[in-house]
Amino acid sequence: MAVNREMVDYIRTMLKGEHAENDRLESLLDERGWDGFPTLLGAVFYFAVNRRFSESATAAEIMWFVTEMRASAPAGGSETDANSAEKLIRAALDPSIEADVEPQMAGRIQGMVILHILGGGNVSDEELDALLDEAFGLAQRL
Repeated sequence: MAVNREMVDYIRTMLKGEHAENDRLESLLDERGWDGFPTLLGAVFYFAVNRRFSESATAAEIMWFVTEMRASAPAGGSETDANSAEKLIRAALDPSIEADVEPQMAGRIQGMVILHILGGGNVSDEELDALLDEAFGLAQRL
């Protein structure tokens, strides 16, 4: 199964805090399958990171971001490894960097980074739609 629009809508509702619609889409995707979702999540992560950081981002800037992101995460949420988060962000900025992070941890980190960069009203609806459309297009080609 390829990436589909419901997956894009799922991410959008998560970022916008539309919990009832997000739950509905999650149930729908549970029935239809999540194949392709990791590819879409990776594409959204790539565009979000490149929106937040310049190519010349320093290790200190990335460490500060990860520290701030982890500190703002809700208590009792999934733990993320700071070194893995920094490695994934650096790899999104520089494709020559190898990011050998366990897939479940990578997905957790990607979700947290996406929420931290794009969630909470940090971007306009138009900016969010454009980024998600671009990520959807990339994920369909991969």
